[in-house]
Amino acid sequence: MSDSATLNALSPTVLEWSRGLASLSPGQPPCPGFRPDEWVETLANCRRFVDGFGAGVAQLGWDIIAPLWCIRNPNVIRANCFAG
Repeated sequence: MSDSATLNALSPTVLEWSRGLASLSPGQPPCPGFRPDEWVETLANCRRFVDGFGAGVAQLGWDIIAPLWCIRNPNVIRANCFAG
């Protein structure tokens, strides 16, 4: 399937996740204190998750924020946040 055909087949939620992740740079961590090497790995993992599971979890009712949800603490960077 071509890239444009794949995008047309995706739900609006998965498209939003994909576009949001595409807008992030592996070379610029979005959070203070995030080590660059950890950010590159985290972003790659997020992209793989959306590519592999996005359609399924969107069908389960996950909204645009669900995979990104975590408890925010300005003093802690957590790589183990998940939708709860």
